[in-house]
Amino acid sequence: MNTKAYLGLFKYSLDAGDIPQDLYDEVVAKVEAEGKMTKRIYYEYLDELERRRLFDVDGTPFNTDNSAKTDGSYVYKHPKNPIWHIAHGFWSTVFKLLGGYMLGAFGYGVWRVKDRKKLKGIKACVTTSNHVGYVDALLTRRALGMRKQYIVAAPHNCKNDLGGKLLKSATIIPLPSALSGNKPFMEMLEYVRDRGGAIHFYPEKSLWARYNKPRPYKDGAFFYADRLDVPVVPMLYCFHKPKGLRKLLGLAKVTIKIADPIYADKTLPSRDRKSDLARRAEQAVAGLYEEFYGKPLTYLDPIVKDEDQSDAEIPAAAEVQNSVAKTETADAIEQPDTTVAEGTENINSQTEASENTTPETTDMP
Repeated sequence: MNTKAYLGLFKYSLDAGDIPQDLYDEVVAKVEAEGKMTKRIYYEYLDELERRRLFDVDGTPFNTDNSAKTDGSYVYKHPKNPIWHIAHGFWSTVFKLLGGYMLGAFGYGVWRVKDRKKLKGIKACVTTSNHVGYVDALLTRRALGMRKQYIVAAPHNCKNDLGGKLLKSATIIPLPSALSGNKPFMEMLEYVRDRGGAIHFYPEKSLWARYNKPRPYKDGAFFYADRLDVPVVPMLYCFHKPKGLRKLLGLAKVTIKIADPIYADKTLPSRDRKSDLARRAEQAVAGLYEEFYGKPLTYLDPIVKDEDQSDAEIPAAAEVQNSVAKTETADAIEQPDTTVAEGTENINSQTEASENTTPETTDMP
């Protein structure tokens, strides 16, 4: 694990107001005592975020250098350019076969997806899942097989380099970083819908590596599902305890669980439909969690503030969960305005709609 990158992440989170000073001091002291960042410290940090109900704090380093500028000037598609269609078809197929089937199987141990039958008869849709690794987009690919699929990511996952161009060709959709970018972004989503494709969001907003509990959802993905008038298909990536060679190599063993599609309640006012969809999706993945692990979904006991502690040291859970001060995922978007979404590091991670730089990317635990 890259110690410098993680220390940078902790400082970034402190400066952004995402974590309190006492938590920053605690985790930095642990790193200094060990002389390096370790997996034990990492998972203890996630436990502390869980206790404090800071579910949308960044759990892994990322950077925004050389990111795509999705401020209205970014071109999402070239429908009249035959070369674009050829490149798109080729690279999307490569990612489905190589990424979804081969790497999804060998990297995560997903050889079969029994719940895929629940997708029968579903064409255009929004899919959602927990965000548990830099390359968990492989699981998303694996879940949908050879279906048309596009993955929404933060702009820094579509760099202005060869790798970023390949990801763009392979159906990655970066989120808008400014109000002027919302119209072309929405047009791209409508283009995908009209082609019968699936659009994947990570509504938890931030990446927590190999954290197996579903976290509270932001409403952004569900706003777009309602706007596009397509169903939402919630998914949950569940972890087995690795054995044998997988344990020796440090590889995860995952089962992909898929819930039944859910639809927007058109009897509700439009302003309420996205939050209703989000809550029902949360209930669906909680059911998947309890079915797989055979126990209720519970979180660690929250921090109880001592009399000597100030309110600034221990944020109220309700205040924390309702905060939208930093939006790094499409799923943090209440309205399609200036927000930026969490994506993946391979195509998933997070960024803010600002000029701030963030810590360097590093290997995940």
